[in-house]
Amino acid sequence: MAKLIRKSRLIVEAMSEDSIAAPGNRRANYIIVSVTGSNGAPETGLTVKNFKVDPMIVGAGGALVNIVSVNPGRLPGFYHINVLPIKRETWKSGVYIFAVAVEKSFKCGQNLATVLMD
Repeated sequence: MAKLIRKSRLIVEAMSEDSIAAPGNRRANYIIVSVTGSNGAPETGLTVKNFKVDPMIVGAGGALVNIVSVNPGRLPGFYHINVLPIKRETWKSGVYIFAVAVEKSFKCGQNLATVLMD
């Protein structure tokens, strides 16, 4: 009989901004993520291996993305994620909706972030 492993909840909030990413280029798109435990304490020490980003909706002709870096913010529990389109793809005009998932040990959480690439 398989043992059921219970996971506790991480509270994840995410926002995205196309400050330097733009249609036709391959510059990083920013996703800023806040991660707190169910007790309200900031989750620190997260790295790229703790995050997954999937563009659920992309601008017409858009592509999947890879996480190129995850940097902790100045405040505990905040992270700056940089994503780029896969392979040699470029950003396309339109709305992107990113699913952001975070997993650390036996804790997990998820949220959505949206950006208008213009």
